[in-house]
Amino acid sequence: MSQLKKTNLNSIKDLQKTTDENLSLVLQQLGYEESFTITDLKLGLGLSTVVIAGLLFLADKKFEFKHIYSYTVTACIVYGLLNAILFLINLKYKNVKYIGVDSKGNKVIIASDVNKYDPNYNVTITAKDNVVNGSIPFNKFFDVIGYFNGDEFTKLISEEISRVGKKHE
Repeated sequence: MSQLKKTNLNSIKDLQKTTDENLSLVLQQLGYEESFTITDLKLGLGLSTVVIAGLLFLADKKFEFKHIYSYTVTACIVYGLLNAILFLINLKYKNVKYIGVDSKGNKVIIASDVNKYDPNYNVTITAKDNVVNGSIPFNKFFDVIGYFNGDEFTKLISEEISRVGKKHE
């Protein structure tokens, strides 16, 4: 499962981006199905705020302000509440790159992060209310030229996920 796209080995952000893009494929091989519930919720909330802003703009153009004052106040409050909910969701799921469920119904949440000059893929895996932090060097699953080695990354990520299971026992 080697990725055909070459990655710049001198850019930590490029290495992280390539790894994050392949995370879904790797976890699919491990038997997880990706859940898009949080993404759909965020898109729905964002779309709702855009619709509210658009309707307020049209109402302001068509009617006098004193006639639509109560609607404007209500819409502004709803807009603020929707944005507050969106902010809280983004705060809770910061750096989350993958949310998936296996055939047994076990949910796994994977968040990734990199430090500026540290060539390690820092991963936080949450499953069964247990959190495991791990750090995987990029040179373990990228070859010398810059190609992603999916099989090796699958092995490394499955070891990290199994650590969560061992912590639970």
